[in-house]
Amino acid sequence: MARGEDEGSWLHAGQALQRILLRAASRWVFARLQTQPLQSASVRAQIRASLTSSGCPQMLLELGVARTSRPTARRPAGDLTTDR
Repeated sequence: MARGEDEGSWLHAGQALQRILLRAASRWVFARLQTQPLQSASVRAQIRASLTSSGCPQMLLELGVARTSRPTARRPAGDLTTDR
């Protein structure tokens, strides 16, 4: 098993991701998460070779600010609940 591929490394990566996403959300920065490309051994090796730090890529993360988003319509609660 390569360095950074053990369960402890995955746990630390998840904790770091949680901190990043919470910080981003507090500033209205939206995230898109992708893991599917990393399931390919050749793609994973290419990304790992291009990293300047040691370790294994755990997830691809894209962050951005949506400047044109508008609130979405919501149905009244009475339309969704019933009295029994």
